[in-house]
Amino acid sequence: MLALRQTLATARLAALGSVLESPIFLLDYLLRLLRVAVLLALWRIVLGANPEASPIALASVLTYALLGEVFGDQLSVRTTIADAFWQGTIAQHFLRPMALVGQFASEMLGGWLVNFALFSLPLLFAAPLFGVDPWPASATSALLFALSLALAICVGLAIDFIVAALTVALEQPVWLMQWVSQAVAMVLSGAVIPLALLPWGLGDALEWLPFASLAWAPLSIYTGIGEAPRLVALQVVWAAVLWPVAGWLWRAHREKVVGFGG
Repeated sequence: MLALRQTLATARLAALGSVLESPIFLLDYLLRLLRVAVLLALWRIVLGANPEASPIALASVLTYALLGEVFGDQLSVRTTIADAFWQGTIAQHFLRPMALVGQFASEMLGGWLVNFALFSLPLLFAAPLFGVDPWPASATSALLFALSLALAICVGLAIDFIVAALTVALEQPVWLMQWVSQAVAMVLSGAVIPLALLPWGLGDALEWLPFASLAWAPLSIYTGIGEAPRLVALQVVWAAVLWPVAGWLWRAHREKVVGFGG
């Protein structure tokens, strides 16, 4: 119960901070809506001209793209640990009576709550206005999607902490490591382009990498274009593999954090 209260309190403070510290946060949501409209229009242009050549129906791709934006935060996990490195406040996190992972996960959750209420839910309800059917392929797909999304968050959080630990271990610029990791994940996770649409069988190979567990697995399960049992099993395996790696890297290199001002 104490851990739950600490998590909720931290999430509440982070949610308030994300609103109060950025007076133009609503402008960001408007730009994201514009990006959704452009993305959907591009898919209609690309696949609408020759729908028979695509292994996935246009309607499924549109649903995939829309859900990718609705759950964009959860499919591309990013905590504030890089900001803590940059600002030199990481030492304060070590002094708090709460686990380090729990602190950053709680802060991330607070930001998610604001974004989900002000952007994700309105976008989901507005899906018919964009000409997109937001419903899952089936009730089973919806249930498996919820499980897969939770596993995607788990895997994404592990990767985020591994990148942070490698930043410390290799003594590299904080934002360089973040940009590289985000770019790699964006391309390989299927967040932008469904893996099944990649040429030369690349999608089949990329499915086995941990990045596919971030976006491709839950979104393909939701739309019914992926093999749910295999994708969920891969997510479980990667979560079981990556978290021990993240823990070992932190234990081995946490003393080097002082080099970043903490």
